[in-house]
Amino acid sequence: MESDLTYRLLLKAQKSKKLDAAHQKFQKRLLGLHGRTRSEMKTLDTETCSRKLEDIIKGRRLRWLGRVLKMDNTRTARQATHWEMRGYKRKPGRPRKNWVDVIKRDLRQMDLTWEEAEELANDKAEWRRRVAQCSHLDAG
Repeated sequence: MESDLTYRLLLKAQKSKKLDAAHQKFQKRLLGLHGRTRSEMKTLDTETCSRKLEDIIKGRRLRWLGRVLKMDNTRTARQATHWEMRGYKRKPGRPRKNWVDVIKRDLRQMDLTWEEAEELANDKAEWRRRVAQCSHLDAG
């Protein structure tokens, strides 16, 4: 159920709620728990240590960021983190979120700057610990 491509999703609140509902429905079906109340499902969530799908996706995004930040600067994925579209005029209204904007928001929640994340990503064990800690704090 947790696809390797989940890090690509940029979730809006409405889609996030729908995905969480579907995720919980699939879990209920897998565990054979039909007709449970919300309070029973909440206690089940804590007992099974299940996380919100949004937290799973956030963890995957951050893990992917760690891989990208460790790449050589000649790699396209690494270069894409610094690209700016010159001469492109946006349509009126609020700009759409892109991957880098979402990652910067995730880093702010971890109390990290982009430069600190670049340094931290080179230490694989520490990066994994920080990503796991961030996902754990959001889940609990």
